[in-house]
Amino acid sequence: MKFTYWAFIFIVLLTGSCSVSGKKTTPNKDTLFVDSIIKQFPADSIMMNPKIALEALSEARNQVTDSVESYRLLTQMVKGHLLLNEFERTKAICNQVVDFANREKAYPHPASTQKVLTRMQSDVLNTHALIYAQTGKWDSTLFYLNESYNLMFHLETGINIADIYYYTGDYALALQQYRRLLFNIDSLASGENKYYIIYSGMARIYQELDNFTMAEQYYELAAANSEDVPVHDQYNLENARGGFYYRTQEFDKAIEHFRKAYELAKMIEQSISQAVSINNIGEMYIMLEQPDSARFYLNYAKELLGDLFYEPRFYFSMTSLYGALALLENNLPEAEKLLLQPYDTLTVNPQFIFSHNGRMHELYLRKKDYEKAYHYRVAAETYSDSIRSVKVRNNISEIDARYSQDTTLLKKDILIAQTENRALQWRNTTVAIVALLVFVLLSVAGIILYIRKRNEIRLLQQQATNTGLRMEIIRNRLSPHFIFNTLNLFMPVLRKNSDMESPFRRLVQFLRDHLVASEQIATPLQQEIERVQNFLQLQALKPAVQIRTEWHIPPDTPMDTLVPSMSIQIPAENALKYAFLPDSTGAHLQFHIKQEFGVLYITIDDNGVGYHPDRQSDPEKGAGSGLKMLRQAIELLNAKNSARITFKIENKSADTPPGQGTRVSLQIPVNYTFEL
Repeated sequence: MKFTYWAFIFIVLLTGSCSVSGKKTTPNKDTLFVDSIIKQFPADSIMMNPKIALEALSEARNQVTDSVESYRLLTQMVKGHLLLNEFERTKAICNQVVDFANREKAYPHPASTQKVLTRMQSDVLNTHALIYAQTGKWDSTLFYLNESYNLMFHLETGINIADIYYYTGDYALALQQYRRLLFNIDSLASGENKYYIIYSGMARIYQELDNFTMAEQYYELAAANSEDVPVHDQYNLENARGGFYYRTQEFDKAIEHFRKAYELAKMIEQSISQAVSINNIGEMYIMLEQPDSARFYLNYAKELLGDLFYEPRFYFSMTSLYGALALLENNLPEAEKLLLQPYDTLTVNPQFIFSHNGRMHELYLRKKDYEKAYHYRVAAETYSDSIRSVKVRNNISEIDARYSQDTTLLKKDILIAQTENRALQWRNTTVAIVALLVFVLLSVAGIILYIRKRNEIRLLQQQATNTGLRMEIIRNRLSPHFIFNTLNLFMPVLRKNSDMESPFRRLVQFLRDHLVASEQIATPLQQEIERVQNFLQLQALKPAVQIRTEWHIPPDTPMDTLVPSMSIQIPAENALKYAFLPDSTGAHLQFHIKQEFGVLYITIDDNGVGYHPDRQSDPEKGAGSGLKMLRQAIELLNAKNSARITFKIENKSADTPPGQGTRVSLQIPVNYTFEL
C-alpha cells in the first residue's frame, strides 16, 4: 500500500503537544498568559484547524513583551505553517528559534528558563525533521530526531525514531525501539494513547514482515487502548488496517477501513491525508476489477493532491495505478504511455517497482511482444526475490532481537562464564586462525596450478582446432578457383544464348563472392545477405526446387554490421540440402534479422523435416561439414571476446505449441571483435 511522510508527521507533531510550561520560580504575567494560550491551542487543536490557530497565536504573540515567551508561541506556530505546506517558511522559523535559544542559553537564566529554551530547540528540531521527511531524506530526518532526543527525552520522539526505522525498512531496529518504549512507558508517559501508538506501530511492522498473526494481535491491542485517542492517530490506524486487508486480499474490508480513514482525515482538514485514503480506495477497485469506481477515486485523489501530484513518489505510484486502470479497460496504447513514464528507482519503494513491473509484463503479454514481456517478468521476479530476502533477514533480526531482550539476565551469567574462559578461547582462536590461513594458502596454490594447467591444455586445443580449420579453408578454396576460371572460358559462347547468359553470370558472381568470403573472417551484413539471395536464385533454377523464401528485416537495421563469413549462407544451404523431402509441398524458408539492445539477432526458419545430424552425411548431398566449420569458427572468435556470439540449432517440434522444421539462430554483439 501507499505510505507518505504525513502518517509520520501526525505523530511527530505530538512531541510538542505535552507543552512544558516553562514557568520561572515566580511566574510573570506573560508566562501565565502564554501557558493559557498553549493550553487553548495544543498540537491537536492546531491540526484540526491550522489557519485559525495561527491567527490566534500570532495575535497573542503581539501582546507579549517577554522574548522567551514570545518564542514559545512562535515554536507553537511553526506546526501550523508546516501543516499548511509552507515548508520554506517553516524551515526559516525553525532556524530562527534555534539561533534565539542558543543565544539566550549563553546568559545566566534560571534553570526553569534554560529548560524552556531546551524544550523549544527540541520541538523545532522535530519539526525540522519533517522538512526532510517530506522529500524522503530519511538519514537527515533521523539526524534531527536524534538531536532532539539528545536535548530532551520524550516518549513521542522515541516513537518517531522507531517510525523512521520502519519507513527505511529497518524493522528489527524499529521493533527493538518500540519494545524499549513499552518497557519504560509507565514512567515516561501517562494515558492509554501512548500504548495505542506503540501497538499500532508494531502491528504495521509485523504486517510488512507478512506475519499477519502477530499483526492482527497488535492491531487488537491498539483498538483496546483507543479511548480518547486523537483523531490523527485514529486515521493512521484505519489506514494501516486497510493496508492489512489489502495484503490479505480482503479488498472489501480494506475499502471499509480506507473509507473510515478518509472521514477522519476530513475532520483534521488534511487534503494530503484525504488523498492517500482515496487513492487507496481507487487501487482496491482496480483489484476488484471495477474500472468506473477506480477512475472516480483516482481522479478525486489527484484533485486533492493538487501540485503535489507531480512530486516524484506521488507521481510514480498514481501514474502506475492509472496504467493499471487502462489495462483493466483494455486500452493498451494508453496503458503503455502511462507505464513508460520515467522514474528514479532510488526514490521509489521496491514494492511499488515490483507491482509496476508486473503491470508492464501484463501489458506486453497482451500486445504479444513476448520478448519485452519476458524482460519485465524477470525484472518483477528480481524485485520479488529482493523484497522476499529483505523480509527474511528482517524476520530473523526481529526474532533475534526479541529473544535477546527476553534473556538479558541470562546473558549476564553467561558473560561471567565467558570472562573466566576468555584466555582459553583466545588460545583456541589463534590456533584455528593459523590452521585456517595455512589451509587457505594451500588451497589458493592448488587452484592457481589447476587454472594454469587447464589454460595450457585449452591453448593447445585451440591451436590444433585453428590449424585444422585453416587447412579446411584452403581445401575449400581450390574448388571455387577452378570452377570460376573454367566458366570464364565459356562466357563468350554463352553470350550467344541470352536465356543462359544471366544464370551463368549469377553463378560466376556467386563463386566470386564465395571466394572472397572464404578469405575473410567477417563480412558486412549487406554482402552476406546479397550472397545468400544470389545463391537462392540459382537454386530456384532447379526444376524440382519449389521453396518459398521470405526476408524480414526492419528498415533501421544497420546493414554494415559485421557478421561471421558464411554465417547465413551455410544454414541456408544446409536447409535446402536436408530440410525438405523430394516430394515436399509448401516448402518455406524464412530469414529474420533485427538489432535490439546492442545485439544483432539472425534467425533462419524452415518447415522441413527437422534437424537430424546423423542424416547429414549423404554422399549425393555433401559431407554436411559446413555447420561444423561455422561452429568451430565461432568458438575460436569467442575465445578472444568477453561478449560472446550465441549459435543455436533447434528442432521446432520442441516448441510450445510444437512446430515443424528447424530454427538456426545467431546473436552477435554489435561491438564484437573479429580476430583470431
